Amino acid sequence: MANEGILLESGTNEVEILEFNLNGQNFGVNVLKIQAIEQHDPERVTHIQLSHPSIVGTLLFRDTCITLIDLCLEMENDPVAADPVDEAIDAVIDAKPEESAGTANDDAKDLVLVMELNDMKTAFLVDGVNRIHRVSWESINPLSAFLNTPDSKFTGSLQIEDREILIVDMEKIVTEILPSKQQEFAVSADESHPHFAARPTKKIFLAEDSALIREKVTKELANGNYTNVRTFANGKECYDEMAKIVAQASTEGVPVTDYVDTLISDIEMPAMDGLALCKSIKDNPATRDVPVIMFSSLINEQVARKCEDVKANSYITKPQFAELVILLDKYTMETAGTPA
Repeated sequence: MANEGILLESGTNEVEILEFNLNGQNFGVNVLKIQAIEQHDPERVTHIQLSHPSIVGTLLFRDTCITLIDLCLEMENDPVAADPVDEAIDAVIDAKPEESAGTANDDAKDLVLVMELNDMKTAFLVDGVNRIHRVSWESINPLSAFLNTPDSKFTGSLQIEDREILIVDMEKIVTEILPSKQQEFAVSADESHPHFAARPTKKIFLAEDSALIREKVTKELANGNYTNVRTFANGKECYDEMAKIVAQASTEGVPVTDYVDTLISDIEMPAMDGLALCKSIKDNPATRDVPVIMFSSLINEQVARKCEDVKANSYITKPQFAELVILLDKYTMETAGTPA
């Protein structure tokens, strides 16, 4: 692909979005999530009864059976009642042929998108793929506060020519349909832990565009007694708040770390992604001592190098919440002069 080297640079605030179609409506997903795009072959699918209504069955992919989800059926089940999102959902529902409830019309689908999210491969049935768009995260519009709720399956929208492309929150979909892995990494409220009592005094910032994940991370951290958490819906909101803190700390003659002990950041976010946010923090002498933990479903060897390039202190894959608490102990307690 031409100009492919651009995205090898870290912290440029750029992203490649794959545009795909569901019955005439345009949706998008980060190319980094895509493992493969294949023609749909029903012969490779084993149908499963009594499972989630959006699950078609299991798909044989490279000698491994992975879950196959009918993404159109999943969009039909979206409960959000707000105009911009509803119009997109209605377009999918109105265009979809009538089927019996809970039956996936997978034979009518053309393509399978195989994605890797949270260290797990999952396949999604779609009607087709348009093209890949390289854009700045600044051109992706966050959902309004009213729409950006834990119920929404979208994290933002992108205007390309005369088309609105809704960015799908694939992590939310996988988490809701396949929730068992979340429990594996849950945080226990261990009051005997030597840092348990001190954790509420630590000021944690969390930049995460998915309302569902913000809610989940906040809940899991609270289980570990990290209760002083400020959340931001994207990197730009967090960056703007950090700028205010820098000005205030300068006026008061104190370090920025008096106001924030550690920042946890997702990577893909509208307006400003996590890599650009981390780079801006680490490049600024006033904020470079703030520890930054990248917490993303995208962590792989390539993305890990990007995290290192922008000088992130650590990076882990969602949903490793217990490991996240361990890292917070390491950075917040060390900052306070207490060995973790």
